[in-house]
Amino acid sequence: MKTVLATINAKYIHTSLAMRLLYVAAKEHFDVSFKEYTLKEDVGKMAEDILLTGCDIAGLGVYIWNVQMLLQLVGLLKKRKPDLIIILGGPEVTYEPAFFLEQWPVDYIVSGEGEFVLCELLDAIREQQEVVIEGVSCHGKISGKAVQADLAKVAALPSPYTLPEDRTAMTNKVIYVETSRGCPFRCVYCLASLEEGVRFFPENYVFENLDYLIGNGARQIKFLDRTFNLNRHRTQAIFDFLINRYRPGLLCQFEIYGDILPDKMIETLNKRLPDNFFRFEAGIQTTCQSANNAIGRKQDFTLLAEKIRKIREGGKINLHLDLIAGLPLETFDRFVLSFNDVFELKAKEVQLGFLKMLRGTALRKNAVLYKYIYDVEAPYEVKSHADMSEAELDRIRRAENVLEKYWNSGRFARTMQALFDKQYKGKYFELFDEIATWLHTCCLTFRHCQLEDQFRYLNDFLIAKDIDLFATLRTDYYHCFSTRPPGFWNHPLDKKTRKKLLYAIGNDKDFLNRNHLTRKIIEKRSAIDPVSENEYLLTVFPEDKQSSIISIKYNKELVS
Repeated sequence: MKTVLATINAKYIHTSLAMRLLYVAAKEHFDVSFKEYTLKEDVGKMAEDILLTGCDIAGLGVYIWNVQMLLQLVGLLKKRKPDLIIILGGPEVTYEPAFFLEQWPVDYIVSGEGEFVLCELLDAIREQQEVVIEGVSCHGKISGKAVQADLAKVAALPSPYTLPEDRTAMTNKVIYVETSRGCPFRCVYCLASLEEGVRFFPENYVFENLDYLIGNGARQIKFLDRTFNLNRHRTQAIFDFLINRYRPGLLCQFEIYGDILPDKMIETLNKRLPDNFFRFEAGIQTTCQSANNAIGRKQDFTLLAEKIRKIREGGKINLHLDLIAGLPLETFDRFVLSFNDVFELKAKEVQLGFLKMLRGTALRKNAVLYKYIYDVEAPYEVKSHADMSEAELDRIRRAENVLEKYWNSGRFARTMQALFDKQYKGKYFELFDEIATWLHTCCLTFRHCQLEDQFRYLNDFLIAKDIDLFATLRTDYYHCFSTRPPGFWNHPLDKKTRKKLLYAIGNDKDFLNRNHLTRKIIEKRSAIDPVSENEYLLTVFPEDKQSSIISIKYNKELVS
């Protein structure tokens, strides 16, 4: 009896820790293997690949991002091999097993943490026994419980982090690590609110696996803990461990609850951390107290903001702050205030997400209370509610697209900061909203446009607003390249004149010596722009990708 475990990841760089845990739990007792695919792959080829293994059982991990593709995959698998036993697991199917058994051609649903339950199920199938297992649903028998695994027993299994088949890919994929499961908070829109308590893996298990990952070249470790800093002692111990084993090029990401970060811990990190080693993601979601009350979220924004500022001022930790649009009782105007409150904290990234009515959550069950209208298919995104219209949410979605391109990308930092320092001081959402409205009015396609177009559109927007930031925008543009780019503007110098200018500068030995340049760099790796009649700005692109471009004023009559 051969079993294949499979799932569809959102991107190639992602890895499925859940599937690996199921694999290490079962591999000593059953003939089991695993496969990973991505959303960009063809479903037909996935089905063919799975069936070529000759499997009798397929266990599939279902998530909000892959549920539609997996429905197609299940249909193909059953069509081509009707006697194939299909088991579903994952958060998408955990809380509504009856629905998926009725609507999908599958045999079993595992609800909750399946490391040991899957083994029980496989054993029952192999022995042709009646399946009466807590957490397992089948036709005619629905389990009402999402099981939880004993983490001490999970830690005793072979490590899912040290599999030989993962070693070569470790340097170019995100490695997901968990040191705990569960969440102490009860936000009604979140699946974590349905779990009981918070459980921790043994510290030695965590340290041994981190030591292996760091020693074998992992470049990006993302901790899956819902609230990584819940236990101060454990948090500090893991931080100390990572700092002591720091390796250049390694990035560690954590989801933190900012309110409970001790000042002493922040001070210690600001002193000890190497640059670009830690990234903190803090879910603020809203600063509207009535919305927080409605979703059951406890938050002291004044205290949180103080903690965030201390982290940011330390300059060591990359900050990523989360907001959610569409929360109950938050109007459009109040959302704008929440956005500006959060953006004022000056994080490197501000992630603007949209409320999703996840299966099993209390908010979805009580959607009628707030007159929610949402997509019936995954990802179940909210369209409107009693306090925010569909048009208003669409307006925020357009602004979110602009936020991603013009702020979170980091490519327009100088121009954005100049706008926030003057014309849009304290009006952060208003800027992104106005750009988005202008693009929409001009019927300009923005979501998938090229970098040149992004700069051109912003330049045209600024001209329309009578704001002169061309020189700053040009600097941002040049910093996106390692070689001389074509330019997003109509260049005042024709190609022949530019070539002649660069040739002349390349023969100015005094200038070259003063600036440690060569003729070859001037002619091959430089751009030139006029500043005034006899003054030019020379932008030099270094050969070393780790270095920054340099800009030099050149004052000389070059052309007779």
